[in-house]
Amino acid sequence: MNNKMDRHASMDMSTKAGADMNTKTSMNTSSTVTTFPQTGMNRSESRDTDTSTDKAAHMQITLQRLEQQLDQYGQELHRYTLEQLTRQPSAQEWSLGQMYQHLIAAALYMQMGNIDKCIMQYEHDLQQHNAQPENPSAQSAAEGKTEMGESIFENGSFPPVRVKVPGVPEPAQPENREQLLKGLEQVRIRARELAPQAAAVPARYTERHPRFGDLNAAEWMMLIEMHYRHHLHQKRRLDEFLNRTVK
Repeated sequence: MNNKMDRHASMDMSTKAGADMNTKTSMNTSSTVTTFPQTGMNRSESRDTDTSTDKAAHMQITLQRLEQQLDQYGQELHRYTLEQLTRQPSAQEWSLGQMYQHLIAAALYMQMGNIDKCIMQYEHDLQQHNAQPENPSAQSAAEGKTEMGESIFENGSFPPVRVKVPGVPEPAQPENREQLLKGLEQVRIRARELAPQAAAVPARYTERHPRFGDLNAAEWMMLIEMHYRHHLHQKRRLDEFLNRTVK
């Protein structure tokens, strides 16, 4: 995650995602969790040579899949009491509510914050008449993606490892369920606002992720969806924990 931002947290990584529906039903907090198709686009799809129509279409697909995830997370929230949402497996592990808080904060303040930066840099260059594709002054000094970054965008999913960014406090426990529902809706509204702008920004305008390297605006938007998707696996583990510790 971007080392310029101060709100991000550990990510529970997993590559298992597909078009089929994965269902987990529990005796106390019955839960149906759906994974959605991968959103990976090969690298050529995000090049500046794409037509505006292609880029807008790709962004629309990403937005639709993100909204599916937001719908799923929102529907699942109604299955839990506040006590269940704040119950932690251990002092070192997040509660379900903390996981929701992490997803909301990471999207609003880190991932979307970097989309904003890409947009602002592009708009600045447009105002300075330096944003033409052939103009070297508009080129970013970016180093490109890391090996891990290349991999996740080739595969359309995160690697099967847990990544903890040091120095970041754990998410706060939610005060109530409505707080989380409101947060998910804020992510939806902001994503809809940013999607058309992100699609219009040339791919060379990037912001750096400490693990994945330089990502452009469209890739940061894709990262949000992938982030929500892989946390479904953590959610299943927390559901199993809650069912073993029925109160």
